[in-house]
Amino acid sequence: MVSRPTGILAVLFVLILSLGQSFMNLPYRLLFSFLGFVFTLVSLGSLSEPTEAGEAKLAAGTKLVAPQIPAPITGAARELNARLSKDVDPANNAVVHLVQLFGTDVFPEPVRATSLKMLGIQTLDSMAPRIIYSEPFLRAKAEGDPQQLAKLAMTFQSEFNQAGSKPWKKAELPLLAEFLSQNEKQLDQLVAIANLPSYYAPILSTAEPPSLMSASFAVEYRLPYLAKCLATRALCKLAEEDFTGAATDLLAIHKLAYLLASGSPLDVSGAKAHWVDSHAFSAEQAILQSGQLSADQAQSYLASLSKLPRLPAATRAADIGERYIIQQEVELMRDDDAALGFFFDWDPAERKAEIAKLRDAKINWDLAIQRANEVQDKTVAVLAIKDREMQMEAIVQLDEASDKWLDELEDDEITMAEAILKDRVGASRWFGESTALALRTNAWQRVHTDHRGHVRRDFTIVGLALVAYHQKHGTYPAKLEDLTPEILPSLPNDTHSGKSFAYEQLPAGGVRLISWGANLIPNQGDFRDDDVYLDLK
Repeated sequence: MVSRPTGILAVLFVLILSLGQSFMNLPYRLLFSFLGFVFTLVSLGSLSEPTEAGEAKLAAGTKLVAPQIPAPITGAARELNARLSKDVDPANNAVVHLVQLFGTDVFPEPVRATSLKMLGIQTLDSMAPRIIYSEPFLRAKAEGDPQQLAKLAMTFQSEFNQAGSKPWKKAELPLLAEFLSQNEKQLDQLVAIANLPSYYAPILSTAEPPSLMSASFAVEYRLPYLAKCLATRALCKLAEEDFTGAATDLLAIHKLAYLLASGSPLDVSGAKAHWVDSHAFSAEQAILQSGQLSADQAQSYLASLSKLPRLPAATRAADIGERYIIQQEVELMRDDDAALGFFFDWDPAERKAEIAKLRDAKINWDLAIQRANEVQDKTVAVLAIKDREMQMEAIVQLDEASDKWLDELEDDEITMAEAILKDRVGASRWFGESTALALRTNAWQRVHTDHRGHVRRDFTIVGLALVAYHQKHGTYPAKLEDLTPEILPSLPNDTHSGKSFAYEQLPAGGVRLISWGANLIPNQGDFRDDDVYLDLK
């Protein structure tokens, strides 16, 4: 199986990859703004299907009021938050329940009070269960002994890593088992939260002037770690013969990923949603390889998984989140001399005269926003193309247009004021076009991310079908098509290729299911390796 990156390095890696080439195209002002924000399933008892978790309830001491967006939040930031929070009931907002689980200090101090006001949280119950993280857990066990703490930390990390690769019993990984036990109520609450209907977290910036590109995503930063905890707990439940509990935990991870991606139409949120989802996928592959699933259990989980919605396509982030980011960057140039100067990589203190000329030239910023939307419309349209070859050709054309813009950008910006006087409409539209192109979507990366999300789901579906077939017949099918219609109504394709997953008979009698990844060729051992394998005995 392909390993998944963990920790803060993985966050940076995923976010930079999600923007790809456009990250390198940003003018200094936009680039620095971005960098600021970047910083078994066998049961020996009766068989039952995965169950819905208990209802997510707020503690008695948590008080809610009508959410409000404070007056100082204006322009694109206000419009985006108003759009995302419309008709969201705080009592049914997953983020409100997550804040109760994390505590109010989940928000950075500069935006804490405003975030709580926008969520409608007046007070939190101080007695509500809070997530216990590994560091305080280990410190408490070490009782002030630095050497013991270092030893415990190494043991915990080793057990945490082992727990993600196969079903495990509490006696095998006792330190991790104790950690999960101390978080049992909290993780149960997380599973319940996954069934809530909405997810809205205030999108606010700690920068000055505020910028959506440097927005704080404090709540969602914690979700991949918690998804990992749920996945390891699921593998333990499986080994301890609790199929229902294991399945419920894994389905909750998928639901949390969907809530996040649906609630925040920003690319960084989508990247983390895919990361969350990948933890369930990794655990599912470990379960399939364990040989501990009965045919009925495999089909039960298959039925539940098939009912879950897929993660939203990248088109949504480009059409909503990125559009507002681009709009706000134009608004910043409109309202702030320093932002206007930084757009041209000028030192505002040294280029006051040139900035003053631009102001005197009366740029039409409404036209700039209009042109930026036109450019973004093309990107959204390309991401929405269904035909694979047509989409690839259209992405190439987008890249060529961006390259042409970069070449033209080498012209002397000092003449911009004169250009505006000669053609105010054309020059005003140029500002919007340049902002949109500087922040343009890396369409290749977006398409491949969408494809990986579909592959994860369909790979698991086919894997479950293979296990169910083997348990029923004592052998694996000669070809994947034999899974239909007995196990599957239709056979999913590998979204990367648009064709069936690769399928091989192994010499020892097992089979191997394969996706060759985005480049459609074997890359095993290569640093670009995105191949996915599932070996079944």
